[in-house]
Amino acid sequence: MRSAVLFIHRWVGITVLFFLAIAAITGAIIAFNKELDRAINPEWNYVTPIGARLSLNDLVAKMHERFPEARVTYVRIDEAEDRSFRFLVSRKPSEGEGTKLINQQVFVNPYDGEILGTRRSGTFSVDRPNLIPFLSKLHYTLFLGDFGKWLMGFIALAWLIDHLGAAYLSFPSLKNWKKSFLLRWRSGGYKLNFDLHRAGGLWFFPILFVLALTSVELNLKAPFVWVVSQFSSLTSKNCVCHVDPNANWTANTSSWDGAVDLARNLMPNLSPSSVMFYPDEGKFRISMRGPDDISDSGMTYVYVNAVTGKQLMVFDRSDETGGDTFMAWMYPLHNGRAFGLAGQIVISLTGILLTLICVTGLVIYFKKLGARKAGRQLKLKQQTTAAAPALENEAAQ
Repeated sequence: MRSAVLFIHRWVGITVLFFLAIAAITGAIIAFNKELDRAINPEWNYVTPIGARLSLNDLVAKMHERFPEARVTYVRIDEAEDRSFRFLVSRKPSEGEGTKLINQQVFVNPYDGEILGTRRSGTFSVDRPNLIPFLSKLHYTLFLGDFGKWLMGFIALAWLIDHLGAAYLSFPSLKNWKKSFLLRWRSGGYKLNFDLHRAGGLWFFPILFVLALTSVELNLKAPFVWVVSQFSSLTSKNCVCHVDPNANWTANTSSWDGAVDLARNLMPNLSPSSVMFYPDEGKFRISMRGPDDISDSGMTYVYVNAVTGKQLMVFDRSDETGGDTFMAWMYPLHNGRAFGLAGQIVISLTGILLTLICVTGLVIYFKKLGARKAGRQLKLKQQTTAAAPALENEAAQ
């Protein structure tokens, strides 16, 4: 039994090691993605407050003037007075640019509409403006598109299952279980390397297991949702709503600002964190954030008819099922933000530890490989030595 588990653990480890190391290294950094992006691109993220902010309608109009062939599909609203707003403008691809929409992030001064900086989403570049988005995309998809997303999902699934085998192998003797958590510092060399691999995994086992589980959810969303739905009902956050494109605007205020005002009036104790516009469906989705939310992007959604300005649907946590709660925790657990700064630090340190586990695992593999090779050579030599007298006798006859 143990030899079979060891065999599986060895080959699963070697198979996922390279991908896991990339995810670990990048994950240790992007646990602070927002903070780092603001630190290395301060001129894009910080503004000097002067007077009152412009309305969203005015800001969107300025975006359309600057990007006449594109549509504003998203705006991130930052409550801090010295922060910029982040817009997402989308346009159809030109010839030679593929078939997917081209999305561009635009950082805007909300007080005068000045464009502070732009970057194209998914750019393969490590220059200062694109560094953090580059690391995030590398972390999740390896820049291989949907294939990379699924690949990393199956890597995470294999890693998740392998946790069971690793835990089993870590305790060869239950009577001496404490030894599995200790490091033989004085022994050094291979023994210390082995202890770092085993004990490091045991110390952080719960966190590593959660990271593996949440990685599966993030990259294999549809299958994961199906599995969860077998145990608990899930409430759809999407509004499948019919919008009559020929209807008249009947709200008292105009589109973007009207949608946000409607959401504020419905949820006076919450603050809008972002607005998503679906031009093909004729609707807005306003994300609302509360003090008790584990996600800094908000956990309440208000859908507004972009043609009439009327409410379409509200998703809040009042009717949340167990499955909804479980799913809501996935991403905040993965990046550590569910527990604030302390959680981010733990996730970053875990990324460093996981890199160490990958390196020590590789050392163990090559050590065992060398030992097996030496054993085969010794066995062959012994067989050759044993056969030599018989050959001599045969030759003498």
